[in-house]
Amino acid sequence: MPESLVREETPQEFFRDQLLRAMERQRVSTSAFTEFYLVNLLTAGVRGETLPGSEPGFDEMPLALLYVRALEAAGPERVRLLRSLGDSALFLSGFFADSLDGKSADHAYYAAMGCRAYGRLARERSRRLCPNVFGELEDRFAEFADVLAEVSQLTRLSRPTSLVRLYERWLATRSRRAALLLAEQGIHPASPGEERRH
Repeated sequence: MPESLVREETPQEFFRDQLLRAMERQRVSTSAFTEFYLVNLLTAGVRGETLPGSEPGFDEMPLALLYVRALEAAGPERVRLLRSLGDSALFLSGFFADSLDGKSADHAYYAAMGCRAYGRLARERSRRLCPNVFGELEDRFAEFADVLAEVSQLTRLSRPTSLVRLYERWLATRSRRAALLLAEQGIHPASPGEERRH
């Protein structure tokens, strides 16, 4: 029987495959819990499911104000807001990294806010929901953002990045993925003022 040209798989299966490919290429490993969390984050984000809350104006509010709002909340509402903030920051700074180039709220801002939200979650009651996932997301935020950026590239949902923008991103984030992409183009990044050793 001839093999079908169309492969039937769920969005979760598709994104798990893409995530594992990106992680293998970048030599990143993680727990099964964190892998599952990232697959669900990709699936929800690409389906258009709202990452932050559904309240009017929530998605236009600066992340710093969302963080303050989360800290002022109590109990499950605090956990929900912190998780929404962390997930939004990770998804945008990873999967839609190109959209942050040249913006006043850049990669470093999103990483700082995402790390704060996940760090707070790791110290809150949510540990029993996802063992160590939020702590790992805090500690390895930049690595996971790089992985999500590669998933975006693999799925052809991101536009090609110019070498100048790629170098600027490397300067701002020291992203291993950005350095690898620059090296593939024959450019070995160095910080301004950093002496190159021969």
